[in-house]
Amino acid sequence: MAPSLYSYLWKHTKRQQLWMLVVVLVSVVPLYLSLNLPKLIINGPIQGSGFEDGSADTYFRWSLPDFLPFFGGADVYPGLELERLEALYILSALFLGLVIVNGAFKYYLNIYKGRLGERMLRRLRFEMVDRVLRFPMRRLRRVRPAEIASMVKDELEPIGGFIGDAVIQPIYLMSQILTAMVFIFVQSFTLGLVALAVMGLQVVVIPRMRRRLLILGRQRQLAARRLAGSVGEIVEGMPAIRTNDVSNFVRARISDELGHIFLIRFDIYQWKFFVKFLNNFLSQATPFIFYLFGGYFAITGQMDIGALVATIAAYRELPSPLKDLIDWDLTRLDVNVKYEQVMDQFYVDGLLNPRSQAQVDGEVPHLTGPLRLEGVTIRDETGISLATAIDLVLPLTQQVAATGPVGDGAESVAEALALLSQPAEGAITDGGRALADLPERITGRRIAFVDTTTYFPQSSLRAALFYPLMHRLEDKLPPAVTRREQLARAESVASGNSVETPEGDWVDHTAIGASHEERLAAIRNVLEITQLTRDIKRIGLGSIVPATLVSAAAAPILRARADFSTRLQERGLAKAVQLFTPDAFLSDATIIENIVFGAMRGEESMAAQLTALAEVRDIILSTGLDAPLAEMGRKMAETLVEVFGGMGEGNPLFRRMSIGSAEEIEALRALLARIEGRPTGAADPDDRRQLIRLALGYAEPRFRLGLLDATLKQRIIDARRSLHAGASDRLLAEVDLYEPGEFNPSATIRDNIVFGRVGEVTSATSDALNEILVDVINANGLSDIVLEAALDYDIGSGAKRLTVSQQQRLALARAILKAPDYLIANRCLSSLDSNLQQKIVQATLARGRDEKRPFGVFWVVGNLAVATQFERLITFKGGRIVEDKALADDAALGQSPVEALRGEPRQARGATP
Repeated sequence: MAPSLYSYLWKHTKRQQLWMLVVVLVSVVPLYLSLNLPKLIINGPIQGSGFEDGSADTYFRWSLPDFLPFFGGADVYPGLELERLEALYILSALFLGLVIVNGAFKYYLNIYKGRLGERMLRRLRFEMVDRVLRFPMRRLRRVRPAEIASMVKDELEPIGGFIGDAVIQPIYLMSQILTAMVFIFVQSFTLGLVALAVMGLQVVVIPRMRRRLLILGRQRQLAARRLAGSVGEIVEGMPAIRTNDVSNFVRARISDELGHIFLIRFDIYQWKFFVKFLNNFLSQATPFIFYLFGGYFAITGQMDIGALVATIAAYRELPSPLKDLIDWDLTRLDVNVKYEQVMDQFYVDGLLNPRSQAQVDGEVPHLTGPLRLEGVTIRDETGISLATAIDLVLPLTQQVAATGPVGDGAESVAEALALLSQPAEGAITDGGRALADLPERITGRRIAFVDTTTYFPQSSLRAALFYPLMHRLEDKLPPAVTRREQLARAESVASGNSVETPEGDWVDHTAIGASHEERLAAIRNVLEITQLTRDIKRIGLGSIVPATLVSAAAAPILRARADFSTRLQERGLAKAVQLFTPDAFLSDATIIENIVFGAMRGEESMAAQLTALAEVRDIILSTGLDAPLAEMGRKMAETLVEVFGGMGEGNPLFRRMSIGSAEEIEALRALLARIEGRPTGAADPDDRRQLIRLALGYAEPRFRLGLLDATLKQRIIDARRSLHAGASDRLLAEVDLYEPGEFNPSATIRDNIVFGRVGEVTSATSDALNEILVDVINANGLSDIVLEAALDYDIGSGAKRLTVSQQQRLALARAILKAPDYLIANRCLSSLDSNLQQKIVQATLARGRDEKRPFGVFWVVGNLAVATQFERLITFKGGRIVEDKALADDAALGQSPVEALRGEPRQARGATP
């Protein structure tokens, strides 16, 4: 990055700036001619100068200057003889043509500058993000993500927009100003001096007064950056805010920051509009002088009318470019400050060398081993020692457990091995090579690191698993076919961006296998190792079949449906499921689901979407269901207000009854107050609609208010029949109706197999149903389809749709999936119980001993029972190694590893207690 804005833009836009300079110089000619033409029109055809005797006059004559020897005064073009009306028509048309030409020059320059500015903004943002990707971890731990995002998104915006104007804008504006001033001086030297004096006053005084705006703008920018960081902290820290009742304190803090910004912005408005008032006054006062003195010169014969009109017209062209030039100078100062502020944040020591992250074709070398830590001392940013004088030799085939109190060195060593921190002293090497000097394509693929918390970007489960494998675009970029594709790639090159598309195949096939079957097998393997198989099956059963597999999945799912029904009968569990029968009311579904009797396409909040369908509303009205539903909604509202009116916000009954919050109860209370003493049918239409919507969400097992009788159920079934009989293409495009014997592509896999709803059953019955469902899936070859459906599951931002336990196991699963040479685990299963931890660790270590793709392990553990499964144990205390031993030695002495761990540790060779 260049130290100053102008050196940066000159480096990247030199050719474009020179081309715009040529265009500006060419544009001066038609601009001057357009200023002179009004004088010719007024003095010639309008006033008749040159046409006194009724003869024609000569126009457009072009002669060489008189000072040239031999050729001085010679005609290059003799001109045209024009009569008075001809001259008027032609000169006026020429003036109009020059107006168009001048406008075309402005249009071309504005478009060219805009494109150049956007291109440079894109380059700046790309380079900033590129630098963030190369930030040392100590720097990333000090900054708030929202502040970095604010700088990249908002603070670079004016910088990129200014780059197009940085060089050519002042030149273009000065060319317009000088052209107009030269023309005014040619017409009248006195009026030229007046215009020059006023212009000088504006150029000197106004920019000085605007300097205060720069100071206020800088304060506003810093305050806005802090506000962005605070809002980001609120989003990230919402669990802590909710669980500690500090929301009102957060509101007070945000209010204080907003108040600070308000005062700054109000000062800006006051000063800005005062300066604007003064500038406008000076601009408008000058024509008064022109009218006074110019009129005097015209009356006394010292100046003709045409010259006066042309002079006033020329001066009218001055305020706009002069104002733009002053604004440009203010913007230049402001943008320079912003550029320096942004660069200060992105100029940091210890940036990774770009070559370490460069893509290189060919096979990536493996680690040679062993990993050595020689006199390694690790300190935090304040200089406090986290680990001192660490000497370790870690063979790539050895499985090592590190233990000790939290913060006593084991975690710091794990982070240093993963290159997430740099030793203050000593070195970490791989086969004699400094680990930090290895390119990222080696360390990033051959070393896997799993921490206590792992951030997952919003993506599908598949993308989250494959994230550590997305190293480079495997397939070559196809040639650009459309004009848009060609333009997009050309702009990527011109902006210094990557031309590769994220939509391509970035997955490293060598780690998991090239074929689809090999990938699924590898995924199943890591899911079994991390005990995620059951969770993934549950997610898959609750998902719809991917569109690409619908044709292949329909037949086996229908077979599984019949198989499931048969097994239910055999085990006497048929009554636990209420089937989707077209002529039967589904008690475990809401009224709206009973009316539509289908699955909404692509929407999770199905009930809300179904209610919004126009045809559903029409059926409710045409079948007369609106009146009983409104009455039902009124009874529900009365009961809910009576029962929940005095309950607090966090009462669990709110969730059970599908009532969102206490505010909704208060809204129902207000509704009942509005219709009190009146029949429901006489209520306002909006209130009736609200009551009907409330009733449409009624399900007897959930509310248990006894509001559904046999008559109303039959009317709902009749409405369903009417809806299905007259279903339009528009409805069928939104909803897939339940039909016996048919596969429903919009329903979940579970709903397609069960083809009904499970009522309230005992825990034993629920387990039996799940057992039957799993057996049916396996027996009918649906395991891969369920897995594929689960892999398309959106895990949400930061994987918030997964539990902490699932997040930790997913992080370990994807680390194993990348088939590393060395796995570093830093208390990565801390949220799991001891039994589950032991199972996962045992399976992981067994996978690490696989002859095909073995890997070594350095695992920081907090559970002594887990540590017994490793080959070697290293104990940390006070930032030092106090014990380093092979666990097999204790077993040979007849002492169990757990007993050895609980006893007095032997002092490590060369270790200081």
